[in-house]
Amino acid sequence: MMEDKNKILSDAVLHKALKVLGVILLFLAVLFMASQFSDLWRKITGAVSSVLVPVALAWLISLIIYPIVKLLERRGVGPRFISVAIVYIGTAVLIFAAFYYITPLVISEIRQFFTDEYPNLSNYFQNDLRTEFLFGTEIYDWIVGTVNDSAIIDSTIAGFVDNLTSSLSSALLSIVTIVFILPILLLFYLLDYELVNDSLRSLIPVKYEKGASELGTRLNQTVGAYIRGQLGLMIAIGTVATIIYKLIGLEYFFIFGIIVGITNIIPYFGAIIAMIPVVIFAVITKDAPNPLIVVGVNVLLQFIEGNIFQPIIMEDNYKYIQY
Repeated sequence: MMEDKNKILSDAVLHKALKVLGVILLFLAVLFMASQFSDLWRKITGAVSSVLVPVALAWLISLIIYPIVKLLERRGVGPRFISVAIVYIGTAVLIFAAFYYITPLVISEIRQFFTDEYPNLSNYFQNDLRTEFLFGTEIYDWIVGTVNDSAIIDSTIAGFVDNLTSSLSSALLSIVTIVFILPILLLFYLLDYELVNDSLRSLIPVKYEKGASELGTRLNQTVGAYIRGQLGLMIAIGTVATIIYKLIGLEYFFIFGIIVGITNIIPYFGAIIAMIPVVIFAVITKDAPNPLIVVGVNVLLQFIEGNIFQPIIMEDNYKYIQY
């Protein structure tokens, strides 16, 4: 026992303990000093993020459209600036056309919803839902009274409005920065794609340069193929959903179709999330299609997406456009 105590209190053990204690104290001191300059750190991180976000977006967009540039070059369209100009202008035209034709439709359906449907929905939750409540009107009144007394909804809305107002100016500044910087970064990145990648690879030690180069190339191909595939799936399933919703007589089919396309990017739960507002609308609205029909349509959309669009768009993506 005496020998064990001597080992515990030996100089080597005490020396290690003092080292660990010193590191912990130094770490705590650094944290304390950093906390005293929280405003400065916030400004620094904001400035860095405002620069990194356009760079990251330019890289992601280049992964989508750069293979098209290479495809044009393989077909004899050159030099590089001509193929880049064709793809760049074509992409800008597609984006502008999408906003030009889609935005008025979305705004029109939103205005129609708040003009025609919102009063009906409000009346449903205040009257019809109370009489149809599964546990009776007394339980319903108790739940509504508890919620109103707690002021949860009012405080939540007030907090959301305050946060939205405080972050609106910084968000607008970030959006303006991205809008002006992103096209320039993307243009130069597409023109000097290989040069930029070679410059980045030159920063890697020679010992790991070959492996890092192969990994970077495969990563660019994989990420680019995934993003292109997801965009294709979103557009395809959103278009099909919009058409089917219109055929079954569902109002606001355009907004619901867009929701289906956007939520499709969420694995497993995207279809459920897209189905919830459509089914709720069908249950509440008298002139809407039968909710069972709406559920069946969404199941059909999920089947089409998983068994038709997935194999065509995702699995065959590399066959058409490669680096």
